[in-house]
Amino acid sequence: METNSNIYSQNLTMNFCDVDQDNQLSNKGILRLMQEVAGIHSGSLGYGVNDAHKTGLAWLILNWKLKVFSRPQTNTDLILKTWTHSENSLFSYRDFEVYDTNNNLIAIATSKWVLFDINKKSISKITPEIKEKYVCIDKQVFNEKLNSKLKEPENSKFILDYAIQRRDIDTNHHVNNLYYLDYAYEALPLEIFENSKFSNVEIMYKHEAKLGDTISLFYSNTENDEHIITVKDKTDDKLHAIVKLYN
Repeated sequence: METNSNIYSQNLTMNFCDVDQDNQLSNKGILRLMQEVAGIHSGSLGYGVNDAHKTGLAWLILNWKLKVFSRPQTNTDLILKTWTHSENSLFSYRDFEVYDTNNNLIAIATSKWVLFDINKKSISKITPEIKEKYVCIDKQVFNEKLNSKLKEPENSKFILDYAIQRRDIDTNHHVNNLYYLDYAYEALPLEIFENSKFSNVEIMYKHEAKLGDTISLFYSNTENDEHIITVKDKTDDKLHAIVKLYN
């Protein structure tokens, strides 16, 4: 495994909440672990969740791209590695690798983030001081660039409405990014849900959803057998997120 000192490494144990109905590591479980290690890393640099009251800043994710190679069972010990590979004044790109204790690669992911000013309620620039903390390294898990602009297929079919609940809200006072994957799975046809693990996941977040909002879920299956779920606001049709699932 990579030993670069600018790659942050953390040992974590899969919990029961990280597996699916077959006791296998779920896509949401993998993303939860990655989100956790990203938070631990940022906390070690002074820009974690517990530092927000002091810095006035919080990291918000705009995109995920995940690829899964194997799915361990609950209580498996994993090694998560994460690093920043590029950034500018507005965006930071963070990659991940997940290994088991036998050095088998479990999953890889890339992601795109922005800094949010929690007092002004607006995007904040990534200052030179912050860039100095997050040292970029020349290593990316995917050869191709992250597609940060997923599009809703023209033939999307309305599936259901969902009223945002208190349990959906995180410390930024809007829907936690992982919950959009839950919503996407609810929109899948039952036979697809029961027979597909989806080794590949892409998510684009566009606008935050808050308590009191009602979202509408739309589903489409493309000719390439990609399952695309679009999440919109029921009231004004505002786009909240698009989730693409495929094998």
